[in-house]
Amino acid sequence: MNELSHKIEEIINNFILDNKLPGLSLQIVSDCKSNFTYEYGVSNIDLKKPMKQDTISSIMSLSKSFTALAMLHLEENNDFNLDTPVIEYLPYFKAKSGEYVKITSKQILSHTAGFPDNIWLVSLLDNNLLQYAKKHVEYHFIFEQFPTFEVTISKIKTREDITRYFSNITLDYKPGEGWQYCTDAYAILADIVEKVSGLSWEDYVLDKIIIPLGLTNTHINPSTASLQNMSEYYSLYNNRFINVTAPTNRLGAPVGFIYSTTNDMAKYLIALMGSEQKIISLSTRDKMFSMIAQRAPGLSYGLGWKIKNVRDLNIVEHAGGYPGVSSFAAMIPTINVGLVMLCNTDGIPLQNLSDQILDILI
Repeated sequence: MNELSHKIEEIINNFILDNKLPGLSLQIVSDCKSNFTYEYGVSNIDLKKPMKQDTISSIMSLSKSFTALAMLHLEENNDFNLDTPVIEYLPYFKAKSGEYVKITSKQILSHTAGFPDNIWLVSLLDNNLLQYAKKHVEYHFIFEQFPTFEVTISKIKTREDITRYFSNITLDYKPGEGWQYCTDAYAILADIVEKVSGLSWEDYVLDKIIIPLGLTNTHINPSTASLQNMSEYYSLYNNRFINVTAPTNRLGAPVGFIYSTTNDMAKYLIALMGSEQKIISLSTRDKMFSMIAQRAPGLSYGLGWKIKNVRDLNIVEHAGGYPGVSSFAAMIPTINVGLVMLCNTDGIPLQNLSDQILDILI
């Protein structure tokens, strides 16, 4: 790995030169163990606190993979099937128009249910983001599009309320006949987990995934004051970094509000790629990584993960983004290689860095 390590370090160093960022933590795993780590910069600019492998950071949309894993675990261990219409488990589920009675959990997981991508409800349940959006002109289109948005948000108290809100949504296409990334719909999946299992989504993910995998520094909506190694978050304005509030969303964790470290996420990738699954069977894991929603030649979406084919190898990957957050994870299960990157500013093209590193590893 020594020669490879030097090449990888050169790629990362060049990437950092091309992209201004406060801190970056990166880890590569292969053959069921960590084989390369890289740390750059700081997790806290004012305190000059270095970014480390155990720095707790927002992973944003990588959280969706935990929801997908919970759904697959639910299917293996309960009277539940991903291909059964959602309405069978949540009788109050409906849309404003379209064939919503046919929508399945599998279609929501693969973003093929027919929902539009501009719902915005769950993200703006984070009051900090709501206030941030009001102050930044690039988000004003949301309030023009949904003038009574704040009144609506004030009425959302549970995940069932989020599911019921979808009665206001018109489907963009027939279920199963298109693809459109819909963040908000993953809250419906959490509602299903809660109704079928009798546990809160948080308790289900904690008991069935986080604790069994030994992810001791992975947290669901943690109090920033209670954790010693929490990163700060920054956005770049006028060539200087401005502190932004850590993402917090009591109902939105299934969508993107889990916090973790590169060390824990490396363990997570190893568990997903390994042949002896602690959480789900290998055949169910393969279903999660299958090309379900064809988006373009060689590009698809599985259950909670994007899948692309490069040199006859399927790369399983996902990005996460938010004000102050960029995250990325990728795996090539057939050769048992994966990587995770956590960065404490937004807009960083981590997929480009992942592509370059994986190109060398392949």
